[in-house]
Order: sequence, then structure tokens, then C-alpha cells
Amino acid sequence: MSDVLAFSADSSALDAPLRHPAEVGAMAMSGSSGALTVPDGAVLRDGVAVFGLNNASEPEFYKQKRGENYQFGIGLLPYVELSGRLANYPGTPSNNGVRDLSANVKIGIPKIFNFQPDIAFGVNDLGGGNPYFSSKYVAVSDTWGPLRLNIGKASGQTYLRGMFGSAEYALWNSGASVLAERVSGGYVAGMRYVSRPLSQFANTHIVVGVQRTLGMHAPDGVRVNNSGVNLALTVPFGPNARAVRKVSLPDEPIWTPPVPSRTGSSPQQSNSMAPLWTPPSGVDVGGAQVDLVGAKTSDIPAEVLQRIQVQVEKAGLERVRVGQRGNELVIEYENHRYNQNEADALGIVLGVGAVAAPADVATVSAVTKKTGLPLYQVSIDRRSYARFLRDGSDYEARSTLSVRYRPGDGSDVRWLNNAEGARGYSRVRIDPQLIKFVGTELGVFDYSLSMNIQAYVPLWRGAEAGVSYVRTLAESDDVKHGFLGYAQQPNKLKAAILSQAFWVTDRVLNVTTGGKFNYDATGFQNETTWFVPYRDDQVRLQASRMHRIDFYGLRQDIRAASASYLWAYQPLGITAELGYNRYQSKDKGPSLQLSRWYGDIQAQAYLRTSEADKKVGFSLAFPLTPRQGMRPGWTHLEGSSSFPFKLETRLASKGKCNCITNSVVEELPMVYSARGNLLNHARTGKDYFVSQLQRMREAALVYASVVP
Repeated sequence: MSDVLAFSADSSALDAPLRHPAEVGAMAMSGSSGALTVPDGAVLRDGVAVFGLNNASEPEFYKQKRGENYQFGIGLLPYVELSGRLANYPGTPSNNGVRDLSANVKIGIPKIFNFQPDIAFGVNDLGGGNPYFSSKYVAVSDTWGPLRLNIGKASGQTYLRGMFGSAEYALWNSGASVLAERVSGGYVAGMRYVSRPLSQFANTHIVVGVQRTLGMHAPDGVRVNNSGVNLALTVPFGPNARAVRKVSLPDEPIWTPPVPSRTGSSPQQSNSMAPLWTPPSGVDVGGAQVDLVGAKTSDIPAEVLQRIQVQVEKAGLERVRVGQRGNELVIEYENHRYNQNEADALGIVLGVGAVAAPADVATVSAVTKKTGLPLYQVSIDRRSYARFLRDGSDYEARSTLSVRYRPGDGSDVRWLNNAEGARGYSRVRIDPQLIKFVGTELGVFDYSLSMNIQAYVPLWRGAEAGVSYVRTLAESDDVKHGFLGYAQQPNKLKAAILSQAFWVTDRVLNVTTGGKFNYDATGFQNETTWFVPYRDDQVRLQASRMHRIDFYGLRQDIRAASASYLWAYQPLGITAELGYNRYQSKDKGPSLQLSRWYGDIQAQAYLRTSEADKKVGFSLAFPLTPRQGMRPGWTHLEGSSSFPFKLETRLASKGKCNCITNSVVEELPMVYSARGNLLNHARTGKDYFVSQLQRMREAALVYASVVP
């Protein structure tokens, strides 16, 4: 019998042979997913994103120089697609150019009966001041073997109006297809190639298309025909983005734990994760039936607690304490090594505890701390969790997991050592800091890119000191020498702060930060979070009050505040946050943010409004740090756990300029954010950690070498 873990890649739906290349998803020139230039009845699959670039253009803009279209689309929800298009057609001496950033929405109709075709409704170029590409449409598509047909009707100002249609024929199983389209009185013909998923690059597909317009006419009657090339990457952000490692014990269909001696363990035994004592008679720690009725909980031997602490610390966790409270094993820890998601650290702690604890321990609890302050406790039934580690079925474990905020100081726990274990003394975080302007009246892309070097030193419980230094790496000409000079980032100390976190009540956490902010302002920021009972929802209050001395020696007050409610729906990883804000420019108004988590990647659409302006935007936030970072010590380096790349535009009415408005409808971000530094980016609560059980199991097996 062997205890060797056997890992294998999970079979992914994206790795299965495609019935048709159109199933992968690609962006049409009109802005939404579809064929070469027209949308079809399918939406991008849930969690699939497309990044595209093409040099095609509508006949209406034949007087402009040939430019380019930058495109992005994502299946944000099942049957909901959001996409954006940045069209840049440079002007000529006799004709102004066209530059437009448009937002699009496409809604699919769920399939309710067999053989139902794909049906979708869409709106392109929402709310633009210059609606060059505004259109509304309905499309119906279906596939018969290698042939996919699409028909639709649109109303709009561009060539996408009236009846349109397309046909795509797949060339065997090569990934290539030929296409023909009818749109606005003309024709489009071309080819498209979709690669197999590239497993080395998160199952990404490469899409290449070529097209030629035939019989097209501009609105003034001029015959216009041109060719175009489209390049795109189709990237899955959902469960298929990476292989899920499975564990199996093929030689041991029924697992029996080793039974070493209770005392006198050898050095070789001390490196094992097997229990250190003999289970009481009649108790099966791994079988399907467990009966502890009448069983008396004994004290966990000190050598067992010691082994658990050593194993947890070996995985790189800090401030570890291990103890017993009745029939409950309690493990306190602090995590700065697994910065993408706190679920990894929880998986390590619960996995080590569930496997190494004696059999009459009923519950394993992991207490998560930050700067020594206990934040929440995750508890789970030890026996069901041990079986889950062994066979991968989380059905039983799901119902036993619970979360409690403000777990207390542990005065009722019999600790192995009252003092906390070793901890790191400082952290250095290096983040890119990007200020950008996309698709403005000044240019396609203006930016200021800098490196934000942050250092944090933990002080007393709940307190941390931090400094931030900014060093500019590159700037566009408009930022360096032009109108956008106010966006330059000085090469100097940006912040020097002291932050204190503390519990107000059992469900209200407060973080107060004071010091120097935004280069030359001093003051404080306060963030209060209330954890809603029986849900993963949160209520957040934020306030900033600071001042600076301006160029003329006058005192300038800067105030901002917000109140918001975050609603979470964990089965789909969705959060919606509705708030009311007092922006830093003193204008006021509501905001709405809709977010979707794909593992550790966050896609977010948001709307901010005030009496003065409205802005709509979309962001993708990626972790820029390894899943397992450096081991803590005197210091260690880390990257951003969630770096957002945002694109936003004014929500202007028709005919009004969508121009840059400095400091209007602008939030004043928390320099030391409770969500970012303490609360796993608002990903806490019972439902969330239940949804992460498989990830927690993987972390225990891979990073802590747990042998179930």
C-alpha cells in the first residue's frame, strides 16, 4: 500500500473538440461577439474574455485614414455580455478624424427547449455624446453540423441597420472556417481560424480573421471596398482557466490511518502528517460511519500540538498558536505569504489540523489574524473534512463549515504556548501605478506609469506603519509636456501613515489611518465595516479628511465620504455594491458597482453619478504576486494582490462633448484599505469559504504536503 499522491489534470470543457469554431467566441467589427462584422445570437460564454485588434472600418468613414479598432468583451454573467470598442480613424487635412470609446451590452435568451436557436438582443455605443456606432439589434443563430447560419435586424446610425445575416462553414476539424455576410446593402467575405486551447497559457485560443467588403457604398453613394485583418485572444477566466489538480490513492480504496506509538516518536515519524496516537476503540477517523456518542475528549498530547505548529509554520504562516478548547482544536495564524487569496492559508491550516488531530477531536478551527488582531474564525467538522481531503467529495464538509467574526483573545483555550510563534518584521510591496486616459480628444492612449514601493512594519496588535515612495517609469508626451501635465506623478514620498484596526462590536470592524497622504496632504481616513448577520454582505462607511497648503500658501481642505451596501451571491461569485458618495471635488451622488470574481480575477462594471457629471467604466483586476510568495522573515517582497486596469468614459447625452473632466466624480481611495489589507478584498463569510473548499484542499495537499 502506498501513500503517494497522484496528481492529474482535470478534463476541461474547453479542451473538448469543438462542434464549430464559432463556439469559442470572437468579436465582430460592430462591437459585440459574432461573425466578421455583424453580431450573432450567441453571447460570450460565462467567464470568457476576448481581447481583439483589427484594421477594418465602416463605409461611412472612408474619408478618414485607415485606423484601428481595439476591442474587449467578456461573458460577465450567464447570458450577459459586456464589451467595449475603441475606434481610432485619424483625420486628413480636409477631414477631421474619428476617435470613439463605446460600451456595448448583449443579452442572450436562456434555452428552455431542445433545438432552440441562439437568440440575443443588443445595444451598441451606450450613452455616448457622439454616437458614431449606436445601434440596437436582435439576432438569431443556429448550427447544423459544419454550417452556422445567423439572421438579424438592427436599427442604428451606422452600417449596422436593417436586415443582416451571415453564414459560416467549418472546414473539417481544422479550426478554420469560411464566412459570407450580408449587411447594409453590401457583402463581406472572409476566413477565420481558431486555434486549439493553449494549455500553457490558461487554455487561451488565438483567433485570426481576414475579410473583404464587396459592393459597399458610403451614405453619399461612393463605392467603398476594403480589406481587413482581425487578431484576437480568447481567454477563459472561469474554472477552465487552469487545470484543477486531483488527488487519489489508487492503491488504498479504503484508507486506514497509521498508528504510531503515542510516545517516543522517531525523527522520521515527526515529519509525517499521520496522527500521533491510537484512536479510541470503535472510532473510525476515515470511514463513512463515525460514532462518538459517549466518547470522552482527552487532552491532545503536547507532541501532537507541537507537530501541528511546526507543520503550519513550515508552510510559511506567522504568529501561529495551537491549543485545545474542549473537543475543538484551535489554530491561530497570520498569512502574508499566500497573498492572492486567504483561502489558501485557511486550507493549509484546516488540512494540517484535520489530519494530525486525534480522532476524538470533533472540530478544527482556524483563527485568521492580521497584525496580531483576530479577525474571523473558520470552523469545520474534523472527520468530514478529513474524508474530504482523502476523496475530494465536499458534500458532507460543506454543511459543517461555519464562520465567526471577532473570535476573541483565546483566553478559554489551553494553548501549547501562550506566546505567538515567529512572525515577519516587515514587508515590501512593489506595485505598478498607472494613470491613463483612453480614447480622449487628445489621443488614443495617454499615461503616466510609475512604480509604487511600499514598506509596512507591524507594531502592536492591530497597528501597522507604512510608507510609500513613487518612482516614474514612463509618460506620454501629453502628460509630460502637454495639457495632461496634472497627471504627472512626482518622484518622492507619497505617503507615511500609521493605521490602527480594532473591533467596535462583534460585527463592526474599524480601521483608522493618519499621517501624510497623496504627497503633500496630511489628515486621516476612517473605514468602518459591518458584517451583516447570516450573510456574506457588508456595509461600509468611509471618510477622509485632510488638508494641504497650495501654491499660494492657502490652506486647502480635502474631504470625501461614502456609505455603501455590498450584496454577495457566492454561487456565481457576484457582488453588487450600491453607495452614496461625497466625492473629493465636493459633488455628491450615488454609485453602483457590479463585480464578478473568476478565481482571483475580478471583472467590474461601475457607474458613478453626481450633480455635475456621470461616469461609466469597466475594470479587470489581476493579482500581480505569486500564489505562494516569499517566506516571511526580517523582510520579504510581494506584489499587488489585485491590480485593477480601468477604462471609463463620461456618460454624456447626445451631441455633448465626451471631454476630460478633471477631479469630477472622483473617489478618494483608502490608502490603507481594510478590504485590501485585512479582509481578502471582501471575500469572507461562510458562503464564500464553502465555495472555496476545493481550492483549500488543493492548497493543503500542494503547499503543506498533507497526506490524508
